[in-house]
Amino acid sequence: MPIDMNSLKSKRQTLRVQRRFKAWQSVWRFLALLGMMGGLIWMLSWPHWVIKDKSQIKIVGNQLLSSEKIRQLLKLSYPQSIWQLPLHELTQQLKAEPPLKDIHLTRQLFPTQITVTVKERQPIAMGTSSQGDGYLDAAGVWIPKKFYKKDTKIETEQDLTVLGFEPQYRSYWLEIYHLILQSPINVMAVDWRDPSNLILKTELGTVYFGPYGNRFREQLRILAKMREISSHIPPNRGFYLDVTNPRSPSVRLVP
Repeated sequence: MPIDMNSLKSKRQTLRVQRRFKAWQSVWRFLALLGMMGGLIWMLSWPHWVIKDKSQIKIVGNQLLSSEKIRQLLKLSYPQSIWQLPLHELTQQLKAEPPLKDIHLTRQLFPTQITVTVKERQPIAMGTSSQGDGYLDAAGVWIPKKFYKKDTKIETEQDLTVLGFEPQYRSYWLEIYHLILQSPINVMAVDWRDPSNLILKTELGTVYFGPYGNRFREQLRILAKMREISSHIPPNRGFYLDVTNPRSPSVRLVP
């Protein structure tokens, strides 16, 4: 079969063009990659993308804690490149602080700043502990008073005071608070200063419960039935209600 020289020559030229095109394609890809790397290096080193002072830390969502206090809790040193700030570590650092329930940190380039979005714990009771004065939230997290400014008005959800709260009582508090909310008897104070005798200050008077245990629900139920009994005691006579044994509740007169 005769060979068409013109056709063969055309194919060779086509192959050469394709090889040149692929070679240029590789060159352009390499140059584009260099450009991207250079742009990235320039972007990371651009002096304007630096957190120079605390004014570039924007706080969002706080109502009780001051923005200044949250910036202090970050414990940042200045200046710092916005790209080198360890946002995950800073987030975990803030989450460990008692007043803060949730934290989200984001970088912003224009203008250059870090935005800290916070969700605070809501105090539901005032109280005292071995750590000093403070507040409790519904989950039993103790929030020392020192976190808040003196002029900050803390409005607790309940008109409730907790005395002698300690960290080991946290799991108990979850049930106690839930049952107190359900009780028809208004409770104004929970006194835990004597672990062997949990005391509630209620609308009926002072109530002794003994050591906290699995009978607490029943004790509250019995207490609700003692409303009429306490109403018959002269107001000038000191007394307390004793439901330590819910099967045999009593009214104790104070000499």
